[in-house]
Order: sequence, then C-alpha cells, then structure tokens
Amino acid sequence: MRSYLIPVLLCVSALFGSSQSSPKYQTATIMEVKPHHPATNADNTKGNYDVFLKVKNTVYVVLYTPEEDTGTAKYAAGRDVLILVGDKTIRFNDLLGTPMELPILSRRTVSAETKSK
Repeated sequence: MRSYLIPVLLCVSALFGSSQSSPKYQTATIMEVKPHHPATNADNTKGNYDVFLKVKNTVYVVLYTPEEDTGTAKYAAGRDVLILVGDKTIRFNDLLGTPMELPILSRRTVSAETKSK
C-alpha cells in the first residue's frame, strides 16, 4: 500500500504545481527620474517623481510617491530592480522589502539598438 501512495502523491503534487502560475518578475533598469509635473496646477505634487523603467524593449513611466521625500529617488538612475508588470500598475519591493504598487503613466516600445542615456 505504501509503495503505491508515494507515486500517487508525486503525480498529484505535480498537477497542482503546474496548474498554478507564479508571477513573472522581470529585471528593469531605472533609466531616468524626473520631478512629476501634472497637467493641473496642484500644490500637493512635491515629492512625486516620474520614473522611467526599461524592461527589454519597453520603457514604462510610473508615478512614484515616497512616504518621506528625502530626495534619494533622484539618484536611482542606473539601478536595476525586480518588477512585476500589470495592466495598469507595476509592483516592486523597496529597499526595505516593502511591496509598492505604482501606476503606469505611459509605456512605449523602443528598438533594441536604442542606447540608454
């Protein structure tokens, strides 16, 4: 009985393991960070940044609002981060491991020959 149980359990676990799709995190390079200037003249824009992330041949612009604006976001260009791209947001973990979800402002495809700034 015991000899039959192990192969059955292995088959069942393989079925469950293959049916679950895990998120596909990708490496992105922070190409540029700029202060965010919204279309309207709102006073609460201090500390918001447009962050340009390049993943393969796509550049995403996301809105990053740190909890405390220490100005360190300006110096993040060139850093690689792991991100999860959704339909309208990009998810990543900050340096302390806190998950963050940023809205995608725009996305564009660039050619493979396009060099970084």
